[in-house]
Amino acid sequence: MLLKNRFFCYFLIFLGAIAQGIGIGLFLDPYGIAPGGVMGIAIMISNFTGFQTGSLILLINLPLLVAAFFFFGRRFFVRTTVATFLVSVSVDIFSEFTPPSDDRIICAIAGGALIAFSLGIIFHAGGSTGGMDIIVRFLRKAFPHLKSGTIFLIIDGIICVFMGVVFKNVNNALYAFVALAVCSKLLDLILYGADEAKLVFIFTEKSEKIMKSLLLNLEVGASYLSGEGGFSGENKKIIMCAIKKSRFPKLSEIVKEIDDKSFMVVSSASEIYGKGFKKYSEILL
Repeated sequence: MLLKNRFFCYFLIFLGAIAQGIGIGLFLDPYGIAPGGVMGIAIMISNFTGFQTGSLILLINLPLLVAAFFFFGRRFFVRTTVATFLVSVSVDIFSEFTPPSDDRIICAIAGGALIAFSLGIIFHAGGSTGGMDIIVRFLRKAFPHLKSGTIFLIIDGIICVFMGVVFKNVNNALYAFVALAVCSKLLDLILYGADEAKLVFIFTEKSEKIMKSLLLNLEVGASYLSGEGGFSGENKKIIMCAIKKSRFPKLSEIVKEIDDKSFMVVSSASEIYGKGFKKYSEILL
């Protein structure tokens, strides 16, 4: 089982590397669109020196890979090294092909989407593509409340502005921002999902009956919280339940049938870790 899991992880890394190679080599690099990060820096240097972008990506990543080994362990280091090497080779290969479109907006959107897909599946495989991915991991450790896509957007946005100044080309910087915005939004969607869960608090006089029905009909986890009525001063049992969005209508129906005078507070929860939801290993993605 471990061998199969490892094989599948490396398959995802290979697939992600190909996707990023297509995104950069076919859609972004030919038009000098550099959506931040090491790839953006590599594209800028490539345009000035003529060196291949993929080779520059690998060269810039070397010191960051060394840091990854010491801070994130051998497994992350090996998978990131493999991913970085495959991305570098893939970019150089696809750079030899003719871009499928001469519309820079389309290329920016397509390139950003492919990079987001690549980063998402490589992160899930336990690796990264080096560069800003490693820096983002460091920052996620220090600021776990920030999402990866948000951090990418901030750091890479600064690089995009710098690119516009270096190239003295506002249009290219704007195209880079388009690619970056698409990448950031899709990356958060891939890593964290859409608004897929609800956190529900139920205030009712029939808490035991509702709890029994929820456990029997929905097979969800629910807990009692102790509360005290602000006006009456009476002790109350408050039901707290985390439930997937698709199953919330059934919960609402159960509560309404048992106690239509109950008070229910519902909030969105995009990140829930534990049985039935996300694994704790995904926290630093």
